[in-house]
Amino acid sequence: MDAENNMAVLLGYEEVELTREVNGKKSVKVKCLPVRKLAEYAALFTLEPELIGLCTDLSPEEIDMLLADDSGKLFNKAHDLNYGPFSAWLKRKAEAAKLQAQIYGKSLPKNESKTSGEPPAKM
Repeated sequence: MDAENNMAVLLGYEEVELTREVNGKKSVKVKCLPVRKLAEYAALFTLEPELIGLCTDLSPEEIDMLLADDSGKLFNKAHDLNYGPFSAWLKRKAEAAKLQAQIYGKSLPKNESKTSGEPPAKM
């Protein structure tokens, strides 16, 4: 993790300068999401306006006023700050699913190639 991301984690956000002011705002704080918001992050992963709404305090109207380049900068910064913690959370979630399957005496499907000729594991 670089010094910039370390500072963002410490502060809980990183400030991103806008090319054009939006409602008098020259910059926007892009948040480092808390763990409780990571499922929502996953659901909005490719939806640029919605992800910007989750990771900033911009209203829907303000998001609509963004220049395309500024929207892209905010979207990329949201991923830059949150993808690492999200990946770790997702790994924990997958491990928990494996443990839960073991508790119930089942195994999870393996990631087999559909052309391998082997049938998928049954639950």
